Amino acid sequence: MLHELLDFFGRAICHQLEERSLQISGETLSVCARDTGIYIGIFSSLTYLHFTKRKSKITIPTIKVSFFLLLLMVPMMVDGLGSYLHWFESDNIKRLVSGTSFGFVLPYFLYPLLSSRSLDNDSEPCVKGSRDWIVPLIVSAVLGVVVYWGMISYYIFDSFIILTVVIWLSLFTSRLFSSVSNYRIKSLFSILVSLGILSLLSLLHNVVLS
Repeated sequence: MLHELLDFFGRAICHQLEERSLQISGETLSVCARDTGIYIGIFSSLTYLHFTKRKSKITIPTIKVSFFLLLLMVPMMVDGLGSYLHWFESDNIKRLVSGTSFGFVLPYFLYPLLSSRSLDNDSEPCVKGSRDWIVPLIVSAVLGVVVYWGMISYYIFDSFIILTVVIWLSLFTSRLFSSVSNYRIKSLFSILVSLGILSLLSLLHNVVLS
């Protein structure tokens, strides 16, 4: 039951090609290796920013830091484009690593913009020192090693990935309920809308492939 549910939501965002997906204890994860990496990266930096910056007025990184972070997105672009155009063969470890570095960057630019205070003149860049990117990068690397070597239960890790997908989408759907003052109700509505969107995408995926 849980396996089918995870696969259902994974189908909303991924092609789910078995040969391009990682396995844990003989079970194939609900999303491919590249998407697994992307959401490992998103989880690591998003969690760090939320627990260390949520009470601060933050905006996107400085131009210098932004350039550095954007460079981390290049490996996935090269790997994806090169493999699509048959310039070279990729493999799951390359997909995992390049996906992680890509996903790791996204929250640094998108999370601050979710706040209406990000454009205030006194807002500070979300990266103020090396710790603000080194810590989540280390977490990303550890999670990558854990999943690649199958050092965790399939159900725990697959649930973790799908939960990260739902939370990430919920952050954006929460903008639809900006007028709702109660945080718990706002979060509940955002999660329900996110689950609805993912369900619709998954059903459309089935229709397209049938």
